[in-house]
Amino acid sequence: MPGSFSILSQTDKNLPMTPDHTRNLARFLAYVRPYRWTLALSTALGVAQYNLPLVFPWILKDVIDHLLAGKPSLTGLTFNQLMGFSLALFALYAVITYFRTNVAYRLTHEIIFDVRKDLFQHLQKLPIDFFQKHQTGAVISRLITDVNNAQNIINIAGTNLLMDFTRIAAITFLIFYMSWELGLIAYSTLPLYVAVQKRVGQRMRVRAREARARMDVVEGQLHEAVAGIAEIKSFTGEKEETQRFVARSRAFLESVSENIRSYALLLGSTTLLTRLTPVMVIWVGGYLVLQEKFTIGALMAFYAYLEMIYAPLNRLSEMNMELANSRAAIDRLFEFFDSKPEAENESSPPLVWRRGRIEYQDIFFGYAADQPLFQGLRLHIPPGGRVALVGPSGAGKSTLIRLLIRFFDPWRGRITIDGQDIGQVNLHSLRSQISVVQQDLVLFSGTIEDNLRVGKAGATRAEIIKAAELANARGFIADLPSGFQTEIGERGVKLSGGQRQLLAIARSFLKDAPIIIFDESTSNLDTPSERLIYDAVQRLMQGRTTIIIAHRVSTVIQAEMIVVLESGQIVQQGTHEDLWRSKEGLYHRLYSDAFKTRQMEAKLAMGHQLA
Repeated sequence: MPGSFSILSQTDKNLPMTPDHTRNLARFLAYVRPYRWTLALSTALGVAQYNLPLVFPWILKDVIDHLLAGKPSLTGLTFNQLMGFSLALFALYAVITYFRTNVAYRLTHEIIFDVRKDLFQHLQKLPIDFFQKHQTGAVISRLITDVNNAQNIINIAGTNLLMDFTRIAAITFLIFYMSWELGLIAYSTLPLYVAVQKRVGQRMRVRAREARARMDVVEGQLHEAVAGIAEIKSFTGEKEETQRFVARSRAFLESVSENIRSYALLLGSTTLLTRLTPVMVIWVGGYLVLQEKFTIGALMAFYAYLEMIYAPLNRLSEMNMELANSRAAIDRLFEFFDSKPEAENESSPPLVWRRGRIEYQDIFFGYAADQPLFQGLRLHIPPGGRVALVGPSGAGKSTLIRLLIRFFDPWRGRITIDGQDIGQVNLHSLRSQISVVQQDLVLFSGTIEDNLRVGKAGATRAEIIKAAELANARGFIADLPSGFQTEIGERGVKLSGGQRQLLAIARSFLKDAPIIIFDESTSNLDTPSERLIYDAVQRLMQGRTTIIIAHRVSTVIQAEMIVVLESGQIVQQGTHEDLWRSKEGLYHRLYSDAFKTRQMEAKLAMGHQLA
């Protein structure tokens, strides 16, 4: 709602700038450092797991060329002993595979846990305008999807590459040891294989990044559509919303399709190269066997090794796609990590509470550099005062509050509390002295007790019950199936508007801050709920400096001081009686309109009752 205190996210239409791939990769791999010994163990087990099977083709060669030909084995073992030895190796291979899989997957998830934890902590420190520029779904996508995609690089870069390269090196030695002629044939296509990998891989990395950027937009719209499904249905906007979703999903599909075509080209090319060479080896190797320059057992072992070497080469081909996605995900993660947090100097002195005098001194501020809202605004709020801010939408009422909480900092001028510049004090200490009762209360999935504890972490059950009593919320909570342990659903969908307002007031009682900001609800409440909320608010404001973004006539009348804003300027200021006498002023017009609206609502309500 325009002019309300709630912050609405906006669609992010800006594609990210070109990142520093190498630097981002190095920063991501720094998360591996605390687990380097676990990584070393995982790699050692992986090397053993991948290279132990290289023994079996040599055993096969020995069996065919010696034992089956009636000759003694090169190992000195009998046929049965050699087969038993082979079974023992297979059993060892299974044990190594079990431990390596367990260690590797645990390592990966430990590292990803650290990355996700740090990113979430960083997000908590980012300023409000960051979340205004990024869709909620896009932020969630970075935290969940991109972190999951980034984890692949730990296995690929940390262990799989080394395992595959050691296997390739070992097989290369064995192949050339058996026959350098066949070895040259086997490796004749390798340069072309590497060239294809490099060229196509670079193209895939760029397209993977574009695809993820477009998926951000899809996920952002999906989150907004699910959260706003009631509004979409009420305005019969299902068709238009579906068309928007299909259009954005199709843009993502086009990016993915381009990458799939590149992947298919890469896989097809490498498959051709890896299948062409074995045919040439069998051709030349068979000729050497016929000339008795090579044994059948050696040819079979050579062919087996050749098949083993192309398996890791094919994996490298498939890894390119995973690496491209992982590198793109890492770049996107560090775009968020590199976002500048709220200006906060932990060494700044804490705000010292005295009486609660608030002053806005020559404030210049706007949301766009060329569109200033406040130009030299001055406002004094006395300690313990009850001030109502009124004015049309966009006048600057909510902006005054955002500046006080330091969601934004003024371009020029300063805001003081008891003479202390809030821009120079510890941010946490400032916000701990202010409690905001929003008209659109954000509730979380969980119990009522969990949601009230947001006001004060670690609050006791007795403190929570006391806060609920002060807020007149104890009654409706007691009527719920499980009382304070009742699950309220996502965003409190199981509660009425009045009940959510009472919970917001209870949170503020629990926080017990000396400055109260009350963004009065514009929605119509039933009379009993409105009376409960009114009584609770009156109790909450006692002894506290209170600022009210007022929408109701009754609230405005009872304020000790009314500040009338229009286009970022204070055009009137005083009590209700003083401002009402100035019949040419904005306040008289706003109050008259509001009073007429109130009378109309009362007549309609009376008519419904008579009907």
